[in-house]
Amino acid sequence: MDIQIEPKEALTGFLEIFNVGKFRLDFLVTYESGLFYIRCLDFGIMSCGETIEECMENIRESISIYLEDLSEGENLYKPSPTKYWQMFYRLREESERQREKKLSVQQKKAIQESISTQNGLVLQYA
Repeated sequence: MDIQIEPKEALTGFLEIFNVGKFRLDFLVTYESGLFYIRCLDFGIMSCGETIEECMENIRESISIYLEDLSEGENLYKPSPTKYWQMFYRLREESERQREKKLSVQQKKAIQESISTQNGLVLQYA
């Protein structure tokens, strides 16, 4: 029997490690088997809870344990399987489309002008 995975949210966060730096991390929240799950897609770890807020709190603890258990010289990044990244980017794209629909004509024009004046380079921030 296949477990139904219902993607709920695509989140981006930042982790700051003293004396190391700031890391951008992507998270996918899903609903499976009556619980919410949150996956840190960059580290390949997950946590669960009865609410999204509980998941977010639990993943902080999971990341802390993950970093403590990391051996010296071991690669920090262990990306999650592709299917979770695909869910993340589908949700992100859907969210962007919804946000774009809410922009006024003037806002869209200002964004387009801003992009075209950047020497062909487009940076996108989450």
